Amino acid sequence: MNERIDLVKLEQATFRIANQDGLTEIWMGLMILAIALLMIQTAFVATVAFLILFRAALNERVKERFTYPRIGRVKLRDEDEMPSGYGWLVVVVMMIPALASVVFSTRIENDLLFLIARWAPLLIGVGLIQPTAYLVERSGMRSYYVIGAATTFLGALFVLLEFPTPIDRMVIFLAVVGGLFLLAGLTGLVRFVRKYPILDLEEVGNEQGR
Repeated sequence: MNERIDLVKLEQATFRIANQDGLTEIWMGLMILAIALLMIQTAFVATVAFLILFRAALNERVKERFTYPRIGRVKLRDEDEMPSGYGWLVVVVMMIPALASVVFSTRIENDLLFLIARWAPLLIGVGLIQPTAYLVERSGMRSYYVIGAATTFLGALFVLLEFPTPIDRMVIFLAVVGGLFLLAGLTGLVRFVRKYPILDLEEVGNEQGR
């Protein structure tokens, strides 16, 4: 039992080290912003599809440029597998109908549909608790729950605010949430680059000679 607990803690520590570059938050922010653009213009569906299909490859390229030269490459167990479980099914069940209600509420006059569309930001905010809970499980850092709490609070706030259309409400909400994720990720990336500078061979020799 102790060995199992130690293994979990070791994996969480490894995950924290490998993901301290802020890229997880950056990609989540970009995806949310892409969905916001999709709500404005359906032509941006290609952008969303591009991020879904090529995020892993792009993430690897960025890590090769910024992360691996600084801390090395660590192979995490099951890192290539998609998260699964009932929690992620709940996210889909909540978020897809919420977004669909916003789109169709502008085309179909229905009180129930409009009501769901008004509460859609809160449904999205609550739905984002699952990804943060996944990050808590993988990293052991409960501070990730702050992200879920913040998105839920913003969702509730946007329900109370008045907007010309449900799409305006959702687009601005997604832009704010995606922007916060992106800002947090970029801040983490800058901090990571400064914390682990890349030393050339001459600098390494000078450090060892002191």
